[in-house]
Amino acid sequence: MKRLLDHTLRGYGQMLVANSRITGVCVLIGLLVLSLEAALMSLGGALLISALAQWRAQDDTVLKTGLFSVNGALLGALWYLFPQVPLWTQALATALGCAGMAYFFVPMAERMHEKKSPYVLFSLPYVIAAWAALTALIFFGVHDAELTRGWRALLTNHFEKAEKHFLNTEVSTDMAEAYRCAGLGWSLYRRGDQTGAQTAFSRVLSLKIGVPDAYDGLGWSRLRQGRYDDAALAFRRAVALDSFFADSWDGLGWCALQSGKPDEARHHFTTAALCAPLFADAYTGFAATMSGGTAQEYAKSWGGFFGSHLSLTAQFTSTRLLLCWVWFFIGILWHSRTSALVALTAVLICMAGSAWKPVFGDPAFAMNVIVLALALGGHYLRLNVKTVAWMLFVTLAMALLWEPLSEALLRLALLPLCLPFNLALLASIAFFGWLQRRGLCDERIPIDWASSTPAQIRVFTAQKEIADGCWDKLKKADPEQPLTERSLQLPAKVNLKENPE
Repeated sequence: MKRLLDHTLRGYGQMLVANSRITGVCVLIGLLVLSLEAALMSLGGALLISALAQWRAQDDTVLKTGLFSVNGALLGALWYLFPQVPLWTQALATALGCAGMAYFFVPMAERMHEKKSPYVLFSLPYVIAAWAALTALIFFGVHDAELTRGWRALLTNHFEKAEKHFLNTEVSTDMAEAYRCAGLGWSLYRRGDQTGAQTAFSRVLSLKIGVPDAYDGLGWSRLRQGRYDDAALAFRRAVALDSFFADSWDGLGWCALQSGKPDEARHHFTTAALCAPLFADAYTGFAATMSGGTAQEYAKSWGGFFGSHLSLTAQFTSTRLLLCWVWFFIGILWHSRTSALVALTAVLICMAGSAWKPVFGDPAFAMNVIVLALALGGHYLRLNVKTVAWMLFVTLAMALLWEPLSEALLRLALLPLCLPFNLALLASIAFFGWLQRRGLCDERIPIDWASSTPAQIRVFTAQKEIADGCWDKLKKADPEQPLTERSLQLPAKVNLKENPE
């Protein structure tokens, strides 16, 4: 049981490329803050694949770094993106996916370890298992690809395309029908068809399923028609289902303001800003409740800044998600200050890049970039000017290829997930291996060291360089008498990581 918990927690740490139990605990706490249901499903997947991998593996060596547990944890957390899938289906797909990953990929990892391959599977098994699960759900009619395409089109402001996808969606559960109607309602609302939007949102309410998006959309549609009391009622039902729904709190603020209740409106706008600190409209509404003064000026400036620099998706980043990221950062900082600095740099690059290309503001793309920076910034490659330049080049390539890749996969009702990170990691290891074979540079870190912290790896590398330098000097001192490990009474192989003396 102790080994099982150890592997599981290290697996959560490997979400941030950290072989650390404490980091794993921080990541798990962050997931609990984000969504209790998603965290519990993720924990079940991590525990299950850890147990199956222990039974399947011939040697515990390939499991102790948590690189199998991370795949189960990610597969369990995947369903956070698909709330319309029934809970029992999520659990069944997670269990079957974990069993498949343990059966097929544990022997593969053991063979790679025996042959001392420089490559690592990392989370590729999760990507394959997730795609297989989504394909199976579509085949059995539990999930429709058109629903995924519709929400994707809606998020990218292609409202007519989104409407077509939602109309062509065929679903078999009330929950999926609720999300289909909610998406259709929003696409009609964005196009200005308030009557059609209210009809679609009302269809969700008739299913008696609590979907806050539907109540929120109904509220905004009524607000546009000047039905402030009816709109406020819909908004209150939305926040009753999800107390962190910033858009509905913002709607309540505008309803109160239109009804001549500035104090109540200010309270609602403040709540909206607390639930989504980057939401520009909440600051604009707060400023509208003020009659002047410094607070109004600050609110206007913040609202204008967020509105002009952030996409609407980025503005809706909830406080729960921000707290989740804070816990993730605490976990990285506990593991290594170098890794924390690398992660912050990657975040700044994504923020700056979003002004050039919107894809940098996509949370899924940003996570791929951040985790890749953590992997290449001192774990699998030495952290220096060459590798930093390489990471910037790879990030640029990922940004250019993200949209075509997403569109191609979306036609199959699939998502990129962390595939770009895995491909970039394998390509980086292969590229620097090619450079090493040609004697140009040796920036790769031995795969056995990759689970250590960057600080430890720097120590191991320095010790290796000193040992290699001593061997070179001894050989030059007496070139006629070849000096071997036996003649110097040294062990044939010295593992500097285990015995630096």
